[in-house]
Amino acid sequence: MIRTVARLFLPLALTASAGAFAAPAAPAGPVPGEAAATPARIALARELVGYTQPKDLMLAAVLNGWEIGEAENDNDLARFEEIEPGLGKRIVERSKAELMGLVAERIPQMHDRLATLFAENCTEEELKSLIAFYGSPAGKKLVRSITLSNKGGDAFDDEHFTAEEATRANRDAAKDAVKTLDGDEWMAAAKFGLSPAGRLVKALSPQVQAISAEWMTALMADYGKRIEPAVEEMVRQAIDKADKRPGGN
Repeated sequence: MIRTVARLFLPLALTASAGAFAAPAAPAGPVPGEAAATPARIALARELVGYTQPKDLMLAAVLNGWEIGEAENDNDLARFEEIEPGLGKRIVERSKAELMGLVAERIPQMHDRLATLFAENCTEEELKSLIAFYGSPAGKKLVRSITLSNKGGDAFDDEHFTAEEATRANRDAAKDAVKTLDGDEWMAAAKFGLSPAGRLVKALSPQVQAISAEWMTALMADYGKRIEPAVEEMVRQAIDKADKRPGGN
């Protein structure tokens, strides 16, 4: 298969930040006495996800991963340049546009799944506590640092991402992100991580990581289905042009 991306990872700040501070997880499960999430909890959960998974930061994280992958694929692009000068650059730009467009298209799907998970497993007060932290300066700083981390960038070499890989990469990203906090921010983050709300986030982490892994694996599979035929057609057209030039085969 023709591929031009080797690295892509979107750390989930929602669980990585809580996991940065050691604390036992709180029991997690559907809110007692309610068969389904209420409209109020759904609205709060969507607000929460807006803080923890901002679309602009997610796209920036993809771009970071893209640039790392592009640098690692110089040899592949050189082969395209041998077929036709400028072909490698055109393939890179087409591939980048396809990937960024697909991620932007699919981000709402991840937001919906995460919001549903938290709406079903958190009370209104718990959701408000989560929003209070992730909407604070310390929370926003952690989210930015974790989301833009390059940890876990090799996870897609086999085009399949597991929840275990997501957990490991998020843990490493969180450790680095905590180092960016000043004293007051660190105290706020530590207090949150050890709080009932932070412990609840940690308890929901396996489900969040599973959602992340499924979303990323499906996204990369669909990206391959979109870009590979397009790249193959670009290469075919370049070869045809080369064959028609004087001295061509």
